[in-house]
Amino acid sequence: MLFALLIAVYFIALRIRKTHLPERPEYRFFLWGLWAKIFGGILFGCIYIFHYGQGDTTSFYECSLSFCKLFHQDFPDFISAYLGPGTEEVKSYFTAETGEPMMYMLAEGSSRFVIKLLVPFMLVTGGSYFLTTVLISIFTYGGLWKLYLMFTSYFPAYSKNLAIAILFMPSVIFWGSGILKDSFTLAATCYLIVATNNIITRKGKIHGNILRVIFFAYIVISIKAYVILILLPSSLVWFCYSRIKRIRNRLVRYLVVPFTYILIIIGSYVGLRAFGERLGKFSIDRALKTAAITQKDLKQEYYEGNSFDIGDFEPTPSGALSKFPQATIAGLYRPFLWDSNNAIMIISGIENFLILALTIFVLVKIRWKTLRRLISENPVILYSFVFSVLFAFMIGLTTSNYGALVRFRIPLIPLYMACIMIMYSQATSHVKTRKEMRVRENS
Repeated sequence: MLFALLIAVYFIALRIRKTHLPERPEYRFFLWGLWAKIFGGILFGCIYIFHYGQGDTTSFYECSLSFCKLFHQDFPDFISAYLGPGTEEVKSYFTAETGEPMMYMLAEGSSRFVIKLLVPFMLVTGGSYFLTTVLISIFTYGGLWKLYLMFTSYFPAYSKNLAIAILFMPSVIFWGSGILKDSFTLAATCYLIVATNNIITRKGKIHGNILRVIFFAYIVISIKAYVILILLPSSLVWFCYSRIKRIRNRLVRYLVVPFTYILIIIGSYVGLRAFGERLGKFSIDRALKTAAITQKDLKQEYYEGNSFDIGDFEPTPSGALSKFPQATIAGLYRPFLWDSNNAIMIISGIENFLILALTIFVLVKIRWKTLRRLISENPVILYSFVFSVLFAFMIGLTTSNYGALVRFRIPLIPLYMACIMIMYSQATSHVKTRKEMRVRENS
């Protein structure tokens, strides 16, 4: 059955590629990116089922399977359980034949939401873990592909480097393709960014894009609400800057900027306060206390060396900002190679080393004038950089171990790497141009 599904996916994807390739050259990467996602999802499932034997992925699967069995056994009870909260009363609808979902998964809001997202996929696949994984991989690939098309619409000449940045990063392929919260969060975040871009650039129908923003924001908030902590202010920066750059009068522009920053701060604060309960430990009132407690907790022996320490700090804005360099570096580039103590962490360490090396190369090679022009002409780069740095800071500040870190940060990797690859392409093109000029002069 799995083989038949893969064959069907291949021919459908091939048809999509052939249809769009004549007008959109970037579609030459469509099949490769899709197969990378599917392979990543299957590999993830194999490692956690056959090597570890358990994990969040198997818990989500087993809980969803109980819902699927209830669907076939007693449809009215299934509707009541599916639409109901995570209570003992809801759990009572399940029987020995259906199996009972784990109460700690059912009671926790974000886990229950993911379980319910999985149920339609599993009903289609007849409850097969790997068939469901393939469908999840395809669904989440849609978000990444839309993000890739968005960036190539700005930088069509860099489609190859952008494909590497967005479609082929190992950590995104591995952690963002299986039956996990992170897969749905990544896809919803990508779709949300694309819809935001369409609103800012006035592409498509405004009402449709607003509905998409609301829908995908709801998914993100329902699974990992803390992502909105960064998405909201970053999107406001993007929107406001795209408007400011249209003002031709330099004096007016400088007068508008301070008021814009004030608007962003107030708008972000009001918006995040509105999401207070959904954000949980990452809410404005609790985030700093959570971060401080987490960093003290990581020194405990039960982490067995799989944790990192940015040092203690006071749960105040100034205390958190004092750890900005350490937390941001951790969020972007750790685990380092010497931090890795198993095969998965070693692969992450190699990837992080290459990201860091590429970042240093870009910072050394690119000219400030070129960077300023890129940002000035393309607010999407400013947005991507602001989102990536703030998200890395938050994750580095509030996460205590490498296993969680490499999963939590995958929403920032496509955006950060897209920025780096664009700047790398600019830097190398300038180097190539200078070499060609020297050759002409010598000849």
